[in-house]
Formats: sequence, structure tokens, C-alpha cells
Amino acid sequence: MPKDNARRSALEILEKQRQFDLTLAEIDDIEGFDAILGVETGKPVEPWEVLEADDRTLENNSRYSPTPVRTVRAALTAAAVRHEEISFVDFGSGKGRVLLIAAEYPFKRVIGVDFSSELCATARKNVEHTVRSSSVRRSPIEIHHQDAREFDIPDDAGFFYFYEPFSAAVAAAVLDNIEASVSRSPRAAVLCFVGSALLSEVEQRRSWAQLGDPLASPDTEYYSTRLYTYTNGSEGAHPG
Repeated sequence: MPKDNARRSALEILEKQRQFDLTLAEIDDIEGFDAILGVETGKPVEPWEVLEADDRTLENNSRYSPTPVRTVRAALTAAAVRHEEISFVDFGSGKGRVLLIAAEYPFKRVIGVDFSSELCATARKNVEHTVRSSSVRRSPIEIHHQDAREFDIPDDAGFFYFYEPFSAAVAAAVLDNIEASVSRSPRAAVLCFVGSALLSEVEQRRSWAQLGDPLASPDTEYYSTRLYTYTNGSEGAHPG
């Protein structure tokens, strides 16, 4: 009986994931982002499908599944930041969709961090194709094949994007690194969390205050987004 229950639970999870992927594919078809740019950012990739797959990476990293384009743009538009003064960092950047969208804004530079060499290679290919095929000016894009916990936060990084890329333990370490960087080089900083899986990691920290109400996704409720600003533990304080 326990084996039957476990099998049934596993099948239910797989079916929910299949339905989720179908919904995302439908959203992507409507937006046509990949087709317009001639890139491939839409197909999900499981963490066990990459070269680096082992017990540690499977425990700490999520599957690659892109954020819908409209959700990303809504978040970038809602954050009242001076793009030209800061850099953008996407943790778990995968095939680079968010990087390509963020590069439409005048950030100093756009940075992606991902543990998978294969996903980073795909992202670089997508970026290179976009640069070659478009006359539109974009912010420079960098891609780092690296464990997010080991990534050195640049002193000009001010917008940090998370779409459930890894475990709570990894998120805690990354937030520690961000806080240390902002404390060392004081500046305005915004965290962007798409989805709810990692919210407890930021909400338990006094250094961050939620910026306004949650942003309802223009795509589906699952992609509800929250923005947080750095306060250094001061109630109501916002960096200027």
C-alpha cells in the first residue's frame, strides 16, 4: 500500500508539471518571444539532465523553466530604479530569457549566474545571436557559470532577480552575500522574487522591506511577483 501511494503521488506531481508546462508553452506561443528573436529559451530542462547533475546539485537547484515575458517586463517596469546607475543580476539565469529582456532597459550591465555549463552555453548562443541580428542597442550581458553562493556581488549591482532558482539554503547564502555587498558599498538595491517558494527567506530579514503590494502577473497567478528594497534594518527607510 505505501508503494502504491508513493507511485500515485509521483504520477500526480508529473501530471501537474505536464499541465504547468503546457500552460507556459501556450503563453509563450502567444508572446512569440523566441520566434521574434530567433532564440530558444522556452523548453524546460530538469536538473538531472545537465552535466553537473549529482546529489548536491539535485538537492540545491531547481529545474529550468522560463518566466513569461510579460511577467518579467511588468516587474522591471514596476521597480522605480535608475537603470543607468546599477547592474542587473539574474540568479539561475538558465537559457538567458530574463537577461535578454533586462538588456532592453538601460542597465550598466546585465549579469546571469547559473550552475549548469550547458544552460550557460545556450544562453551565450542566444545572446550572441541577438547581438548579431538586431540593430537595437542593448545593455551588455555577462554570463557566469558558477554556484550562486560563490558569485562575487559587484559593487554596482542593484537589481537582483529570483524565479525560484534554487533551495532555501542557497537563497539564504546569496542574500547574505548581497547584504554584505550593499553594506560595504551603500547603494539602492531591489530584490525581485517571482513565485512564492523563497519568500520566507527574505521576509524573515529586517534588512528588506516589501515595495508596495504584490504584482499580479499578466500571465497566470503562479507568477505573482514581489519587490523588496534594502533598508539596513531601519523601519520604513529606503535608500536614495
